[in-house]
Amino acid sequence: MILDNDPLGLYCTDIKYEGSTRATQYCIDDFMKRLYGSRKITDMTILTCQNYHALMLCFENRDLVVFIKSGLTSGYPGTGPNGTSLIIRLAEEAGITIKELDAAPSLFKRINSSLATVKDVEFIKKNSKESFDFDRLCLKNVDKEYVQRAKDTFKKDKDIIFVRKEDEKTKDAVEIDLGKINKKLDMLIKKLDKIEINTNNSGLSPTLKEILTILSSIKTVFGS
Repeated sequence: MILDNDPLGLYCTDIKYEGSTRATQYCIDDFMKRLYGSRKITDMTILTCQNYHALMLCFENRDLVVFIKSGLTSGYPGTGPNGTSLIIRLAEEAGITIKELDAAPSLFKRINSSLATVKDVEFIKKNSKESFDFDRLCLKNVDKEYVQRAKDTFKKDKDIIFVRKEDEKTKDAVEIDLGKINKKLDMLIKKLDKIEINTNNSGLSPTLKEILTILSSIKTVFGS
């Protein structure tokens, strides 16, 4: 008889899939979201099949694994190899351990089809090597200036507010949807306006006015 100590799967590894096999930029964006997210990346395995590359990201809390699909390439000058080089440079800068594994086409297909298993994850962890072909994967044109431009563009486009300044390499980031915030603030202000108009409680009215003033100030900050 086999005992199942986790019948509900509460302690299973959470496997997520990001990036795109068709667009290098999606792979870069999703990697950078994870890099500047609340969970610190500890290991990045480059999964290589021919001249295509996927990534497996492992985190400080080991319950999560993220695969970035194989929109990354190498072996020629172009967008795909530039993306691969950029991600490696960013990972190095952040102190992430970088490994590489030559992946079988069947494993590659499972990753790109969002069908990788816990066994696949364990196989990759066991067989990946803490080294990679730097000269093949890192193009010289992806230098410090290139990396900085990419970071600046990402931060600008994503409206990211960094909330932890003590460690520049592993900042927590919160993505703010300014449109949604402004919309909700508008709705709240209108509701409070109606309450103030309809209420006859003289003690409540100054409080509502104070709340409205605060909300208007917040809206001004987010709207700027």
